[in-house]
Amino acid sequence: MNVTQLKPGEQIALADGALAEVLVVLEDGSGVQVKYIDTMGEPAKVGTEETVSADDVISVMEGTHTEGSA
Repeated sequence: MNVTQLKPGEQIALADGALAEVLVVLEDGSGVQVKYIDTMGEPAKVGTEETVSADDVISVMEGTHTEGSA
């Protein structure tokens, strides 16, 4: 998905099943800095921040549905 269209505060689904909040989109569009909201089997990651690759961003969470599946 084209991560350059993401905005800080949006929630995104990641390839590993995690749900994260966008903090910063990297200027070169290669990824995003996120804060984990929910993770699959890794509760210690919740609340932590990490840079993830654009390839790992699956979709934007929009209320009760998702938009932008790659």
